[in-house]
Amino acid sequence: MGWRTGIVAGVWALSAAGSGEAATFGVKDWVGVCDNTRVCAAFGFSPVEAEEVSYLKLERGGEPQAAARITLSSRDLAKGSWRVAVDGKVVPGLEAVRAQGQGEGEVVSAPLSTAQSAALTAAIRNGQQLELAQGGKRGAISLAGSAATLRWLDDQQRRAGTTTALLATGPKAASATPPAPPLVRAAPPASQARLPKAPPQAVKARLGECDDDIDSLGIEPIVARLSTGVILWAVACSRGAYNVVYDLVLADETGAKVRPLALAGMGPEPASDLMNVEFDPKTQTLSNFDKARGLGDCGGMNEWVWDGRAFQATHQTLMPECRGVTPEDWPVDFRTRSR
Repeated sequence: MGWRTGIVAGVWALSAAGSGEAATFGVKDWVGVCDNTRVCAAFGFSPVEAEEVSYLKLERGGEPQAAARITLSSRDLAKGSWRVAVDGKVVPGLEAVRAQGQGEGEVVSAPLSTAQSAALTAAIRNGQQLELAQGGKRGAISLAGSAATLRWLDDQQRRAGTTTALLATGPKAASATPPAPPLVRAAPPASQARLPKAPPQAVKARLGECDDDIDSLGIEPIVARLSTGVILWAVACSRGAYNVVYDLVLADETGAKVRPLALAGMGPEPASDLMNVEFDPKTQTLSNFDKARGLGDCGGMNEWVWDGRAFQATHQTLMPECRGVTPEDWPVDFRTRSR
């Protein structure tokens, strides 16, 4: 089908001083993502050679007693009742799980209860393949890599050897509650009255090397007042099949004092260009979507909040595998609190 690719390269991982380490892990048909507060998600996909697209998402908070919750999704089954089996044996309590969604090629999902999630987790520990069945239709989810990925989640959440571990269980008490995410306070929204419609010459002069035909595409620049005397310009500089790359600069009200916008928290160096940019002046939030391919089933979605002096990284969702997962199901890789 052409829907399966490997780990996405070049997707930024957000970070902030004083936060924990976000991480990703992939082996065979499974991938895990944990954010800086040890909130984790694991995904199991259909076998690479399969024509159908189904997947499992296991989510678990970082708190000591947080329970794992599983959602089963498929693009090939319809809403209604599904039967769930591992290696040909129906999982107790999962004889008729309820799936909701539109169907007809869209993702239909069946969220499991805490008890059902625990039963399925126990069933897949030593299994080879999970099967979703609805009448004569089938959806397969490979379990190759599941044990390694669930052990990795236990390690990331510091549960290995404890009574709360998914796989690496032991007699130890639950781990300590992780620290709260850092707090980012947004600056009050600024008036957007009397903004210029076109970037001044001084702004244009500070843009990077842009495509020769970019102006002919008629892509409107994004302009917003962040604070009194501080104007954000996001100007389209290059374009691919499904991505527009913007150069971002700051200037004063007259178009002078132009400097590149350095977005900290993205990789080893600050960034001054982004794909597919949006800015909400009411919440002072800059966001972008790094779409790794046209289907939009992998890449990263990032947010920064203007605090009056700089943009602070506040949120990232990340899907490192191009395996048909919709953005609504992508795990959070980094988060802060903001208000």
